[in-house]
Amino acid sequence: MDDPFDDLRLRDFLFFDRVATLGTITAAARELGVPKPTASRWLQSLEQSVGQPLVHRTTRSATLTERGKAFHAAAQQVLAAARDARSAATGDEPSGTLRISAPVPLGRLVGGRVIAAFLREMPKVRLEIALDNARVDLVAGRFDLAIRGGVLPESGLIARKLMVVPMWIYASACYATTPPGKIPVIGAVGDERLLRRMWPEGGEMAAVVDDRSAVADALVWGAGAGVLPAFLGEPARAEGQLVRLSEQPVNAVQVHAVYLPTMRTDVRLRALIDHIEAGLTEVV
Repeated sequence: MDDPFDDLRLRDFLFFDRVATLGTITAAARELGVPKPTASRWLQSLEQSVGQPLVHRTTRSATLTERGKAFHAAAQQVLAAARDARSAATGDEPSGTLRISAPVPLGRLVGGRVIAAFLREMPKVRLEIALDNARVDLVAGRFDLAIRGGVLPESGLIARKLMVVPMWIYASACYATTPPGKIPVIGAVGDERLLRRMWPEGGEMAAVVDDRSAVADALVWGAGAGVLPAFLGEPARAEGQLVRLSEQPVNAVQVHAVYLPTMRTDVRLRALIDHIEAGLTEVV
């Protein structure tokens, strides 16, 4: 007797991935260019083939069952393998779109030299980079890669450690000879406690912003002193715009590239991560 699972097509895996990612059958149907009744029949046929309910349906959303989550993870691997097989068979240059999420401070790096170097290597690949200091959900946000600093929570994602970035106390060059207690401090959220412990002789906190790249801008413009990662502070220090006030780093942050297991063999992703790692190494 034939196994109904044998009738599954690549289209079914693609459709289910869209339902899981977009959260509604309507949105998946719209993206794939089919009527909603057709999409509903596809989902019903898929569930009959696998013999399990994969989606909890409401009038406004479609959420995955536990079996659906497991099937989605496997479906993503099937789609990744299909993309790899197509590239191998056609011999085409890597193409398509990569979506990347990165915190704003790292955006200066990703948005500059990394883009230039990557596109010289893979000119047919389109990069879409979203800069946001908040951590994103890769699946819900449809991101292929996230660059994250700090300690990572447990998850089913693959994390590649790029480097440990030292954090130094920098000051505007105009304050190079000013006593520390008389230098205004520009800090990111959480810096006040760190500086009280690591730099008790420093001045009062004059401003707090929620983006460390804004701290770097303020210091370059002569605002005072603050804590910066080396990839922000060292280029400005080399230009004579900033000076270091600490003999040793006051902190260190791990930077990781985080991606879904289905992207493990994607040559575009590996190349992009290599360029990001090289870019960090150049300035740290």
